[in-house]
Amino acid sequence: MVTLTIDDKQVTASKNATIYEAAKAAGIQIPVICHDKKLNPFGGCRMCLVEVEQMKGRQIPACTTPVTEGMIVRTTTDEIIKARKMVLELLLLKHPIDCPVCDAAGDCDLQNLTYEYKVNTNRFQDEKFNWKIDYENPLIERDMNRCVHCGKCARICDEIVSYGAYSFINRGINAKIGTEYDGPLNCEFCGSCVSVCPVGALVSRPFKFKARWWAMNKVKTVCGYCGTGCQLTLGVKDSKVLTTIYDENQGFHNGQLCTRGRWGYQFINSDKRITTPLVKKNGSLQPATWEEALNVVSAKLKEAKSTPDSLAALVSPRLTNEELLLTRKLFKDLLGCDNVDHSAGYAHTALTSGAKESLGYPASPSVVADVQKSDLLLVINADLYQTHPVLGFEINLAVKRQGSAIQIVSDKKGKLSKLPEAKTSIYKPGAELLVINAIAKVILDENLLDSSAQSTGGFSAWQKGLESLSVDQAADQCGIAADEIKAIARNYAKAEKALILLPTGMGYPGHGKELAQAVINLALLTGKVGKEGSGVLILGEKNNSQGAADLSIHPTSGGKSALDIIAGCVSGSIKTLYVAGENPVVSYPNRKLVETALEKVEFLVVQDLFLTPTAAMADVVLPACSFAEKDGTFTSALGAVQRVNRAINPVGESRSDFRILNDLYNAVSGQPAFTDVKAAFQELSGTVAGYAGLSYDTLGDEGSVRPVSGTATFVPVAAAAPATESGKLALVTGSALNHSGTLSVYGEGPMLVCPEAYVELNREDAKSLSISDGDQVAIKSSTGELRLKAKVGSRLPKGVVFAPYHFADASINTVTAGSAVTFVTIGK
Repeated sequence: MVTLTIDDKQVTASKNATIYEAAKAAGIQIPVICHDKKLNPFGGCRMCLVEVEQMKGRQIPACTTPVTEGMIVRTTTDEIIKARKMVLELLLLKHPIDCPVCDAAGDCDLQNLTYEYKVNTNRFQDEKFNWKIDYENPLIERDMNRCVHCGKCARICDEIVSYGAYSFINRGINAKIGTEYDGPLNCEFCGSCVSVCPVGALVSRPFKFKARWWAMNKVKTVCGYCGTGCQLTLGVKDSKVLTTIYDENQGFHNGQLCTRGRWGYQFINSDKRITTPLVKKNGSLQPATWEEALNVVSAKLKEAKSTPDSLAALVSPRLTNEELLLTRKLFKDLLGCDNVDHSAGYAHTALTSGAKESLGYPASPSVVADVQKSDLLLVINADLYQTHPVLGFEINLAVKRQGSAIQIVSDKKGKLSKLPEAKTSIYKPGAELLVINAIAKVILDENLLDSSAQSTGGFSAWQKGLESLSVDQAADQCGIAADEIKAIARNYAKAEKALILLPTGMGYPGHGKELAQAVINLALLTGKVGKEGSGVLILGEKNNSQGAADLSIHPTSGGKSALDIIAGCVSGSIKTLYVAGENPVVSYPNRKLVETALEKVEFLVVQDLFLTPTAAMADVVLPACSFAEKDGTFTSALGAVQRVNRAINPVGESRSDFRILNDLYNAVSGQPAFTDVKAAFQELSGTVAGYAGLSYDTLGDEGSVRPVSGTATFVPVAAAAPATESGKLALVTGSALNHSGTLSVYGEGPMLVCPEAYVELNREDAKSLSISDGDQVAIKSSTGELRLKAKVGSRLPKGVVFAPYHFADASINTVTAGSAVTFVTIGK
């Protein structure tokens, strides 16, 4: 720490701090335009000029100058004020004065500083720029006539997003921010550039002319898409969510969002929302009152109470913790039904079975801060960037800023493969478990294990289970060379801090219990559990997947899993099915089987925001609220319990899942389970491991990382050679960057960029099949057949094809049945 004086105030700051950071921490405001706390100091705008006595009063930029012991700084001398005014005059020289029609008005740093410094005349005169405005991008409008050359867009795109869509082009007075060949912007559409732009050069097209910034209420909450748990601020007017608002001080991610969080909010106020209960009459769904709908449903639940095995519930991990607790109390405690599950029954087993058995708790032993503290990141499947993009930003920062090494083992390449010195080892689809076991065998054979491993429970049995594994044979079977496997093992074992990252989800059937236990075994073998910058991050797919695991929203007393529930509907053993937020027709394996199940079940209730293909088959549809219309908590995959705050009134007659479930509990038992959400959280904190001591009122905006504790043990996991079928392609499924589950297809932003299903092929395979990019192709498997648009590229190895699972039209589960790999033929 060093001590310095700023404007006659003694300040203590880190020796690595800049003058700007020291002043800000002390409550002294220094104006900036080009600075952002996430980005490396740039010093381009010169608004932050200050005087340092030891430098003989020379004006220097505060954002790039480090503090020194005894430094004396003045930030508001007459000369400094004069210099800042001149900077503003120069910035305004070419800047159009079109504030009345600029969407950034009220949120524009240049406008606000011009007002603050009373720059109402300009001594300099010149013609304004007349650059062509880019209207072609569906989400981002670029007007370089307003650009002030702060470089924030180019810097955030390079430093954090690691895409590089922008760069300075030309020189001198003709310099500007340009794109590839100075054409229309074509990127991954995360919107980070719009968030950090200090003026109106980059604006959100979906938000354009919707409202002035000062006319909106700003409501802090948590994103309702993936499990990363990003905090966000919603811009609200007239009980509608109009945009997301950037706040560099919000969350571990400093306000930066991915493409879904930034642009996918439109589903909240979508015209497709269900606004009234629906009850099936004479073969079709008809509008009904809440009283009628709840009476019909509660009567069926009361009837099922005497035969709880004939009742089942499929519940989405998008519900809040309090709503999931109510689900458990209603179905498991009150009705005695253990046929309760979520996420197709397999997408949560990495946590609920794998981690639970291996670590003693259904969660990751590591947290988000470990990513940038690690020496080596071992990523299982390059799709992690697609499933959890903001965590992908953290990985980018770890590699590019902190110098972490990254090793990816995957069935395909991905964006993470393009990071500096990234190593990507491609295995045959379905071979991930064999690869992990082979890495562990190398560590055993070369005696690279940590001294703590042999004293950990289950070690001997686990070691014995690997005795017969030949690394050379495994290499032949999995497709990664033996020397490459050995190098991965040595690098991982020798790294002082190494972190394994494993994405999970309904598009990744192979990322379940066994794979989670295999990577935990690997971390235990090398002593990397419970160590800073090390361990394992098992990443639940949905916004509250971790909460669902913590609350045991799955069978715990011999009940049926999700896929067994579907089978039970087909056989007739399940007579009443309650679906809350899930869309199994589109997202569960084998669409034809699911549709048959929902047709055969005697009584189907669906509680959702939209009339999904699943809801369309229901006997009763209950309109639910989005995350923006209710209060509660989510638990992120990174262990943070965070407040969800109601931003708008419920759309139409929709009700929160909490209210619906509480009303049903009341109808069945004669009294509500809870008086309100706060009471539910109080019970939750007293009954769920890790939540003890947490208070709903004190979670605040930042939330709290709940602790985990348990006894680790090695668990033997057998791995077989991946299956193959001669003459067929190996289809793997997963997530597309712009989508999350089946909810994002109702958001305008994601659908503008990725509007339809597709199948991705390797160029060589496409050439041999005479398929060009954009062709409609037929995909056939033993389960079914469908037609999709072809996307041809170089990401996939020869013989492997990929398809995302989000889309209802031409859904990929038409040809898949729940295996990690589906063998298909493709042709025109």
